[in-house]
Amino acid sequence: MTDDAAVARDAAEAEAAFSHPAVKPDATVAYGDHPDQVVDLYAPRGDTPRPAPLVVVLHGGAWRAPYDRQHVTPFADFLARRGFAVANIEYRRGSPIPAQGGKSPVAGRWPETFDDVAAAFDALP
Repeated sequence: MTDDAAVARDAAEAEAAFSHPAVKPDATVAYGDHPDQVVDLYAPRGDTPRPAPLVVVLHGGAWRAPYDRQHVTPFADFLARRGFAVANIEYRRGSPIPAQGGKSPVAGRWPETFDDVAAAFDALP
């Protein structure tokens, strides 16, 4: 893929993912000591039978630092408005590596990302 094509693809992806405003959660709970070890909770809206099914959302972004849980909050809210309880998990992502010229790593922060997702699932009700 040419550099121009990669730049255009990245721009289109960012526009699609970030074109909706973030939706604040009903609550945020920590599952670890790092600031990124949190879960945003969205309660089901409307006349939903209790207990409601729980949907766990893991944001994408190839585990890279610029992409966090904020870009999937509209989706979490969409699910909550349809009667689901939603847990939107944040986790530690990659940070710039000097050997890559300050660019975000392509594969993230292993094994911390895996450990965080497992710990977040363990902390859910």
